[in-house]
Amino acid sequence: MFGDGWGAIAVYKGLSDFFLPVFVQTNDDELRSMAKREIAHSLSQYSGELLLFAGYKPLVPEEVLRKNTCINIHYSLLPAYRGMHSTVWAILNDEPYLGATIHLMSPYIDDGPIIYQYKVENDFVSTSCDYMNMFNKKMTEVVSGVLSDYINGDIIPTEQDKSKASWVGKRNEKDCQIDFTKPISYQKAFFRALVSPYPMPYIVYKRTKYIVTKVAFHPSNVVTHLGRILNIDADGLWVKVPGGYMIIKELIDESGNKIDVSDKFRIGQYLNDRL
Repeated sequence: MFGDGWGAIAVYKGLSDFFLPVFVQTNDDELRSMAKREIAHSLSQYSGELLLFAGYKPLVPEEVLRKNTCINIHYSLLPAYRGMHSTVWAILNDEPYLGATIHLMSPYIDDGPIIYQYKVENDFVSTSCDYMNMFNKKMTEVVSGVLSDYINGDIIPTEQDKSKASWVGKRNEKDCQIDFTKPISYQKAFFRALVSPYPMPYIVYKRTKYIVTKVAFHPSNVVTHLGRILNIDADGLWVKVPGGYMIIKELIDESGNKIDVSDKFRIGQYLNDRL
């Protein structure tokens, strides 16, 4: 098994009770401490093996794919949301369903026939962390059975329909800056998608970055300046976005110190100047 992060840990837990031994290659300290058999071989040394990837970021060389049976675990309902940070992107796009896929690998990103999918409704309340924990739990429960059924020929993989495919990219720090030109519906999804342990939403004010830890929303069709502080009261900073106001109720600085909004901010000022 190859990979890092909580998804890889969840898969290892599901494998280790049924498949022995499980050989692991990882940069994840927690997974390394759990694994009884860690390996350091390069991928090119494998031939005729079943190689499982979970939370593995580099592209796997075509020669490795050709010489081995390579299976990947990806947290989206493929063929949609191929690429990085797929659950976050799915939430930002208000997808009606989210999920996880186990699939055979091809030379292309998150391509290859589907072996298993887990699908849940988007409740438009749960966060990306909630869904990731849900998917991790499911993978721990099913991964060994799915692999056993595939190996025994009880699962016939289904080709992905490329006409329904979409691709998304790795998110960076700039993607976490609040864009006050986006409507309330997007802002609500944004705060569900960007939660700890991911980088959280932030604003920039007087060239200082502040992390927004708590918000509320007030619908209003009034047309006025977007991204401008138009009221400060006991509820927080009222900032106009299309369709209403974002009420920034709690902020911390980059050191984790809570900010007194009435002391730092002024009505009439715009947010998101340059750092």
